[in-house]
Amino acid sequence: MKNKILIKNGHVVTMDAALGVLPNADVLVIDDKIVEIGHNLTVPDAEIIDATSSIVMPGLIDGHRHIWQGAMRAVCADWTLMDYVNGIRLNAANVYTPEDMYAAQYQGALEAIDSGVTTVADYCHNLLTPEHAHESIRGIKESGLRTRWCYGFNRPFTGESASQTNKERVDLAKDLAREHFTSDSGLVTMGVSPEEFGMWPNNQHGAEQFQLADELNARVFWHANGNATPHGREGNIHTLDALGLLNANMTFVHMHATDYKEFQLIADAGAGLAFTPDSELQMGMGYPQTALASEFGIPQVYGIDITSNNSADFFSCLRMGLQTARCVSAQKDFGELPMMRMPFSAMDALSWGTIEGAKAIGLDHMIGSLTPGKKADIILINTDCLTLAGWNQADPVGTVISQAQARNVDTVLVDGQIVKRDGKLIADTQSACQRLSEASERVRSKVEGNGGFLAQDYVRQMMMS
Repeated sequence: MKNKILIKNGHVVTMDAALGVLPNADVLVIDDKIVEIGHNLTVPDAEIIDATSSIVMPGLIDGHRHIWQGAMRAVCADWTLMDYVNGIRLNAANVYTPEDMYAAQYQGALEAIDSGVTTVADYCHNLLTPEHAHESIRGIKESGLRTRWCYGFNRPFTGESASQTNKERVDLAKDLAREHFTSDSGLVTMGVSPEEFGMWPNNQHGAEQFQLADELNARVFWHANGNATPHGREGNIHTLDALGLLNANMTFVHMHATDYKEFQLIADAGAGLAFTPDSELQMGMGYPQTALASEFGIPQVYGIDITSNNSADFFSCLRMGLQTARCVSAQKDFGELPMMRMPFSAMDALSWGTIEGAKAIGLDHMIGSLTPGKKADIILINTDCLTLAGWNQADPVGTVISQAQARNVDTVLVDGQIVKRDGKLIADTQSACQRLSEASERVRSKVEGNGGFLAQDYVRQMMMS
């Protein structure tokens, strides 16, 4: 028997260019698909969701998040990029257990759903042992979040993973693919995140990791050109192109030190870009390259990035990305003169979090818009509340981008399943929070035992081991 859900009488923002925005409209979901969008639909035996006071829209898409770091919440609040590298990548990452990975992944995925995010590209780069990888995947799968789970080749300088050869890590990825990712259309699919270019001992080392992605038909998500390129060294995209590795099945993250020729190479390849304004601005990495991505017609997506620092409120992320892009463009085009035109719109920002974001991570054939035939990843934003009372019904997109908060997400469907209803997740959030709190206590206790997150002696010891 088919599962039928009829969302009735909502202000439907489809993000489908052919359908547009439909006031007082209905959305019919059967099983995992959107079947019909229209007015006054009548469907026998369907479960009715009353959306009279709601904005109905596609679930939000986060293109870059390190979910595993949630057990270290807010430790990076005043950190620079090098503090982050030393305190987490070279220090705290080493003390995680498989149990900690499960707790962080499960809770973090639920936190994403709670804020209206139905898809995350999870850059999971703390796979110290095979058990860490299995538990990470288990946590994600149990949450019900649509996920590009990205096998991260990054490793600490000590421990089991540090002694593994590149071939051993490639073989582990293949084992995980066979065990956990048997379909490229499932709720959780596999991605590959090669080590950053600066960590390659030679080009063959990095090429093997990219070639693995091709073999597995897994999309690449890669930290690239994140900082100023050393004098005389070519950019990461030039290197990939020279090695014959650049293709459409890639999403490049951060990309601040990227030249025009590299943007053209990315556009010609048909790849995507991911920006994370919260951490990029704080840590001095630079302004997101929003304008250049738009100039070259490259699809872009935004991300929460490090949950050891940034809030999971994705509305804030999109808002920050939009306002930063506006300010940078205004300074470039008008200097000290008043800004005479608005370079980016609220619709631009919402597209980064929906349909354009889906293109940037290679899933626009499945998600990103409320289009009949696509997967039923849908959120309802409740406007009958203190924070949205009196909302501008002539501009629901502007309302979502400029006013909405995670707390306004009333209902969430992922793959046609209701995972949040009446403002509350269906999952056992109390258990998830308890597990994460216990993991956080374990991690922090071990880190303090090593002298603290920014203990220089410990970090130097790790680097010299």
